[in-house]
Amino acid sequence: MRLVKILSIAAAVFSIAACTSNQAPSVQASSSEAGSSATSSVVANSVFFAFNGSDVTAKYNKLLTVNAGYLISHSDAKVQIQGNSSEIGTIQHNQKLGLERAQNVKQALVKLGVPAKQISIISFGNTKPAYPTETSGEQPKNQRADIVYTSTPPYQYTLKKTPMIDTSTMY
Repeated sequence: MRLVKILSIAAAVFSIAACTSNQAPSVQASSSEAGSSATSSVVANSVFFAFNGSDVTAKYNKLLTVNAGYLISHSDAKVQIQGNSSEIGTIQHNQKLGLERAQNVKQALVKLGVPAKQISIISFGNTKPAYPTETSGEQPKNQRADIVYTSTPPYQYTLKKTPMIDTSTMY
């Protein structure tokens, strides 16, 4: 009788373990780094900002909710929010702006229930532009905060110029 109980408990544990997965959110790199197709579900895992702005707009609610869902369900996962700015302005101003952007994205994730200990922030200011400034129309893409998984990344997570995420496979 005791052996039957142990075997049934073991079977229940294995059944529950088989249900957990590290497959969401699925992040993929694409040739259109910012997901230029209107119907594409692959988008930059980044929050973009207006020039000189640091407010997170409602446009990014789905992206933040999806990342929050993953982080909440994977308590061992960690992200670093990397604040960036364009090359316009002083180094000090751009460092501060990048930090404000990273802090605001972190605050939005914490409001969605992500423990603050899973999120670190850093400002790169204008020191690490992902897009060339001399290319017309690319400068606004440097005004962003990237959500970069630093441990236990989602299945197929890759990092190119900016991290990419497939929102169709997410919560």
